[in-house]
Amino acid sequence: MTDAGSVNQGAPEWILVGLVKRIHGNDGEMLIRLLTEREERFAAGSEIFLALKREEEKRLVRIETSRMSDRGPLIRLEGVGSREEAQPYFGASLFIPAAELATLEEGSYYAFQIEGCEVYEGDALVGTVTRLAESAKANPYLEIELPGGGNPILIPFISQAILSVDIEARRIDVAPGFVV
Repeated sequence: MTDAGSVNQGAPEWILVGLVKRIHGNDGEMLIRLLTEREERFAAGSEIFLALKREEEKRLVRIETSRMSDRGPLIRLEGVGSREEAQPYFGASLFIPAAELATLEEGSYYAFQIEGCEVYEGDALVGTVTRLAESAKANPYLEIELPGGGNPILIPFISQAILSVDIEARRIDVAPGFVV
């Protein structure tokens, strides 16, 4: 079970939730590439933190208008009313503080919670998770760095392969036969 304390365990200070993909039209709208399942983060009236391309500093901005398109949300920020005013935001990153993360259902995890966990097959250490990767054509998978180096191995993040995940202990147990 995931409690509020363990949700943020291992979390970075900021969570990337979107990118400004392009400027749309002449009134300052921006097409957002969603990196979250929570589209409501981009609703009119919402506040979000923005960092311009190649900059670290984040500043709080308010979304004035928002509408959904087939390619993602189209938003306009307060104080931005033209294409020229929106242009500096092209490529910007949109963040939320990690403290705003929602508690997930049991058996669901944020990628940052999985990264760095040790993976075991029985009592044998397989390696360490370097990332939880999404796949457009298949299930997500764990990329695992082996203790002795070499090419990482991939294990599907599915119930048949993953026997248990203990975020607090930083341990994942995998079923026999998935480590090749």
